[in-house]
Amino acid sequence: MGRSKGAKNKPSSRFKAWEGENPKDRHVRLTKHMMTTPVYMSLSSSSKALYAYMKLWAGQNDTVIYSHTMAKDIMTKNTFFAARNELIEKGFIEYVNGHRARHTREAAEYAFSEGWYTRVNAML
Repeated sequence: MGRSKGAKNKPSSRFKAWEGENPKDRHVRLTKHMMTTPVYMSLSSSSKALYAYMKLWAGQNDTVIYSHTMAKDIMTKNTFFAARNELIEKGFIEYVNGHRARHTREAAEYAFSEGWYTRVNAML
């Protein structure tokens, strides 16, 4: 049997070796459109990293339960709260349960928001 058209140029795995050894590894979708907007570019590097990790943890979900202890390997507690607050302020995430958590040690739930997109369109 012959190969289908274009099959010889098709890579054998979804990811390059330097992107990770597991071909079924999870990934984060950050589009060029988002990354080149003034709103995204104005985020601190900590906020950008936190957003990417929250997206990774959420998978395909539109909400994520995330706490400062989950981010302890990438930033301090104070940096987490500053980055989280910036993401909320600039419209990338919003509280779902926020401070209404049942227990003081319960992680907050966040929803990914289109608020940043609304701001970009308002600038046009």
